[in-house]
Amino acid sequence: MPPHATSDMFEILDVTDENLVAVRVGRGTPKGYDELYSLLVEKTEQHGRVRVYEEVTAWTFQTFLSHFHGIAPDLRYGSGFTISRYAAIGDSPWAKLLFVLWRAIRPVWPVAPDEMRYFSLDAEAAAQEWIQEREQ
Repeated sequence: MPPHATSDMFEILDVTDENLVAVRVGRGTPKGYDELYSLLVEKTEQHGRVRVYEEVTAWTFQTFLSHFHGIAPDLRYGSGFTISRYAAIGDSPWAKLLFVLWRAIRPVWPVAPDEMRYFSLDAEAAAQEWIQEREQ
């Protein structure tokens, strides 16, 4: 998927390059997860590890629930990509809740970033700086 491309679940942002996948994520769908995870597998094959930056704004309770469509793709694709660093930036308690739940199950879940942080919208610059830092 080229930059600016969209799926039914996400839009690829301009800062996507090499091993950084930056997306704006809306309602979760099975097809959207398949597309996103295929992209992460491709980037992992090219670069070994990927960094993921997600904008998760204006989420509602329904948006939160829709992301449980990701459970099956997590199990199917999770071993095919490696996320070294994951940053989410959002303005919704529902997006924050999904992040907290993911962080809690991270030790046993197949999609488990090495490092993950959640940033509020007013910390967008800090989120972009953190995700752009090169791993040691």
